[in-house]
Amino acid sequence: MSTEGNDPTPGENAGPDPTPDPAPTESAAPAEPSPPAPDPTPEPEPDPAPTPPPPPPPPAAESTASAPGPSAPAASFDVAAVPRSVWISAGGALVLLISVFFSWYTATASVSLPGGAGSLSRSASGSGWDSGDGAKLVALLALVILAVWAVDLFADNVTLPFPASLVALVLGAVALLVCVVKFFSKPGGPDLTSFGGTLHFSVSVAWGLYVAIVAAIAVIVGAYMHMNETSS
Repeated sequence: MSTEGNDPTPGENAGPDPTPDPAPTESAAPAEPSPPAPDPTPEPEPDPAPTPPPPPPPPAAESTASAPGPSAPAASFDVAAVPRSVWISAGGALVLLISVFFSWYTATASVSLPGGAGSLSRSASGSGWDSGDGAKLVALLALVILAVWAVDLFADNVTLPFPASLVALVLGAVALLVCVVKFFSKPGGPDLTSFGGTLHFSVSVAWGLYVAIVAAIAVIVGAYMHMNETSS
């Protein structure tokens, strides 16, 4: 018998496929989420930092050379550094100058009435400035002494021909001599007799002249003390 008649006819199911299908995987890995889409709106850029202004150009060499440098601050005056002897002498000169305008003399006029009827008296004071040229000379000497001490303390760039203490000592001695002469040579007048009565006129030394004498002595003592301090 021929085998050709046993061939399967078209349309019938063919036999099983000898090639096995691939085994399915246990589980499929979850798909990673896709990144979000970028925001189409652009973010605002931060403001840029302000640019500092350019430094000024350096001055020219010529102007720098011609410009004067800053002056050094003036040294302050230290009161505590002034010796006590200077204070005594300068203070005495100041009091001596002021004392010329104080009362140096007191004039008293008294009248004795005839027949023992009593007496009348009147008094008046006069300053040293009004007593004559001697008091004016004392005032001038006191001014010179004050000026010499001021130059010695404040004017460092001025050199005196003589030490300030020596000048104060000599001028103070002259002022003291004038005051002593004025003390003993006070003005006065003789007793006058008129119409049977006696007119008496007298002049006495007032307190202002005593102050002048003491001030002149202070000038001399302070200057002498300063001379000993500087020489030692």
